[in-house]
Amino acid sequence: MKARIDVGLENELVHTARSRLPFESCGVILGTVTGGVIEASGFRLIRNAAGRPATQFSFHPKDWIEIFFEVQKNQREIVGLFHSHPSGTVVPSESDLAGFVPWMTYWIVGLTEAGHEIGVYAPKPETRWSRLPLEIVSDGSSRRTAPPASSLADPESV
Repeated sequence: MKARIDVGLENELVHTARSRLPFESCGVILGTVTGGVIEASGFRLIRNAAGRPATQFSFHPKDWIEIFFEVQKNQREIVGLFHSHPSGTVVPSESDLAGFVPWMTYWIVGLTEAGHEIGVYAPKPETRWSRLPLEIVSDGSSRRTAPPASSLADPESV
């Protein structure tokens, strides 16, 4: 399985996350799944209701319910949940591990002053996390951003 996102959507997601600094942003990824490829086609931001929004996230219940039913009504599909890490890392934190809700995918947008990285994870029964390859598509070409499975940034042993 792998994930794919258009560079324009990637830029919009990163811009949205940056606009909420120094706090973590969160929401859902919309898209489709075809032949083992999770294709992101949009996202919806959900207010962060965590008590410490600079280091944690929690979906605002009212926003979550509204977006969930809106997506169903419009016959769209939620293919993942996302949140940002203002610290730059895409490795799931201890707080992420403790609150992980097994959805199809879990996207972490790591922000630094100079750039960003997106890590996409899927539930895996043995370890709870498996980092997926992420393809960023631009004008018919693509570039891979996820490190190989043997990378230290991949929490396979978590």
